[in-house]
This record gives sequence, C-alpha cells and structure tokens, in this order.
Amino acid sequence: MFPIVKALLPIFALVLLGVLFRKWKFPGVGFWAMADRLTYFVLLPSLIINKLATTEMTGQNVGLLAVGLMLVVLIVAAVVVLIRKLLPVSNASFTSVFQGSIRPNTYVALAAALAIYGQEGLTLTAIGLAGVIPLVNILCILSFAYYIPGNPRDLLSITKNVFSNPLVIACAIGIFLNLTKIGLPFVTADIFDILSNAALPLGLISVGTGLHIKLNRSEGIPIVTSSLLKLVLLPMLAFFLIGELQFEGLPVAVAVLFASVPCAVSSYILAGHLNGDQRLMASIITIETLLAFITMPLMLILLL
Repeated sequence: MFPIVKALLPIFALVLLGVLFRKWKFPGVGFWAMADRLTYFVLLPSLIINKLATTEMTGQNVGLLAVGLMLVVLIVAAVVVLIRKLLPVSNASFTSVFQGSIRPNTYVALAAALAIYGQEGLTLTAIGLAGVIPLVNILCILSFAYYIPGNPRDLLSITKNVFSNPLVIACAIGIFLNLTKIGLPFVTADIFDILSNAALPLGLISVGTGLHIKLNRSEGIPIVTSSLLKLVLLPMLAFFLIGELQFEGLPVAVAVLFASVPCAVSSYILAGHLNGDQRLMASIITIETLLAFITMPLMLILLL
C-alpha cells in the first residue's frame, strides 16, 4: 500500500496547493481561471496528441482496452438512469449526479498513471481517454438535452457541443496522426513534449483552485450516490470487464486506476453552460476529489 500512496501523494499535494492558492488569492484574482483555460485548451490537448500520435497501437490490442473502458462507462451510465426515480433531486441536480458518476478527471488519471506505472502507463491511459472522452461528452450532453427543458435537442446542436470539446478534438487528431503514420514530424515532437510537461502540474493545481468546500445537508444523497458509483462501482466493473477481455497485468491496473479517479472539474463548466445545478456539481467534484485520496489506493490494493 505504501508505494501506491507515496506515488499518489504528490498528486494530491498539488491539488491541495491549488486550494491554498485560491484561499490566498495567489498570484492574483482571475489568474487561475486563465491558467485553467490554457491547460484545458492547449496543454492537455498537446499531451493527448503527443501520446496518441506516437505510440505503437498494434501489439497490445489497445483498441479493445479502450472499448472495454467505454463499456464500463455505459454500464454505470445506465445504472444512474435506472435509479433516477429513487433520487430526491430535481432534473437539473440529476444531471450533476450523472456527470459525477461517469466523467473522469483527466489530469488526475494521467498524473497517477505516470507516477505509478511510468510512461507505458501514461500511454495506455491516453489511449483509454481516446475512447472514453468522446463517449462521456456525448452521454452528458444527451442527459442535459433530455432532462432539462430549453436545452438544444437537435442532432446538429448536440454534435456541435460534443465536437467543440478540445479534448475530443485532440483525441481525433492524435488517432489520425497515428493511423496515417504521420506522427509528429520535424520539431513538432519536441514542441509537444515541452507543452505536455507543463500540462499535469498546472492542471492539478487548477483542480485545487476549482474546489469549493461549502456543502448543504440536502446534497448528501446525490453526493453519496455519485461518489459510490464513480469511486467504487466504476473501478470494480473495470477490473472484472477488462479481465474478461483477456487482459492481464499493466492494462488491467491502468484500467482500474483510470476508472477510480474523481469527477472532472470541467463538469462544473458544462453544468453552467447547459443550465444544470452548478452548486451541487461543485460539491460532488470537491467531495469526490477528497475521497479519491483514500479510495484510489484502496481500489488498486483490493482489486490488483
């Protein structure tokens, strides 16, 4: 257990540093909102393109790994929809529970994979993201369209919302460069390496600056529901399903780690953009991030 906790400790230390920076308003009001935009629109997409464009995808049957993780997400999404009537929340609040149950924090996933499993783990996680990120965006946007009146429900608007996501675009570019064997020619590889190195530390600090430590009693049931689904059920399903697909060793470990990360801070932005419950979304993100420091090593130890 100690090696896993030791590897994860710096990750959560950077998140905590972000919380302190927010409290101290350092280095200034508005700085971290701009830094988060830089990371989300430039640095993290650069990391994803860098890994997907240059990795060898044929020998490990990695496409099947991505499909397996997508199936896990679909199963949990179905579970959330099936228990909708049992949850004493509004439709707007339910969309926050839905996002909190399936949307992974890519910063934490990539940083944890690199810390525990090295470059190979980082590459496998990026491949998993290539399948999960577009799927999660489609599912979440569909949930807003279905449960909240007034949101666009036509195919063109939904498609535009999904494919305007910079991470979805990065996945498409990275896969295209890989399949066409173009890769990253000339000095572009060095440029993407530099941008990639800045993505995770800045992204993790930004996660901390986005947390809100103010909760309402009425939020207890939706927070517990989404936390159990995201931090417990999702990694357990990943372990069993990826194992059933004849994977073993590192791919299974990466799948469990990937599935056990907390909800993404970007869920808060989407909730505001599509008339969801931003306050509940902020609470879910905060609690899941705090709980993940305990649940992530537990899932890895118990399942692997």
